[in-house]
Amino acid sequence: MNFEMELEKLLAREQDPLPQGELVELIGAGQSQLAALNKKQTDLSLQVEEIYDLVKEADTQVLQEALEAEKSRVHQLVEATLGLCDMLEDFCAYAEQSGSEALEHQGCLLWKNSSDLLESCGITRLGAAGQPLDPKIHKVQAVAAASIPREHVVRVLQSGYRYLGTVLRKAVVIVSSGMEDTEIE
Repeated sequence: MNFEMELEKLLAREQDPLPQGELVELIGAGQSQLAALNKKQTDLSLQVEEIYDLVKEADTQVLQEALEAEKSRVHQLVEATLGLCDMLEDFCAYAEQSGSEALEHQGCLLWKNSSDLLESCGITRLGAAGQPLDPKIHKVQAVAAASIPREHVVRVLQSGYRYLGTVLRKAVVIVSSGMEDTEIE
């Protein structure tokens, strides 16, 4: 007996009520079909969860790969930017030594504007004359007698850089020994 067909006939009043024995048999068959449907639904739910987990893992992997690729591009961009900054720093040093006030002024202006631009991108230039020595951001190249306090930066030979809080390169500096040069007569 098909439970669904018998139920439809009864509801449509196409059939007289079933005797109790047949009704019990029919309800038993209906319960078996219902149990089978519940099992199928549970199995499908488990399959859907497994598929969801696989998709989530795949999405996570794809996202991680995309993130790694983006980190690599950012690293390349930052390295290229540091190279350009080094060339600009060399130009500014040349401009200072050129004897041309106009060139020196232009070099200072470029230096300041580049610092502002770098800051807007999360890159901070490290190292400035007069700062106290900080081993976290300075690499000492030499010590020189100067009129500024001991272990303060006398001169920056090469700027350092920090990107989003991480030191990419320490500034190469000359620090003061704290004694002013005196000439012996």
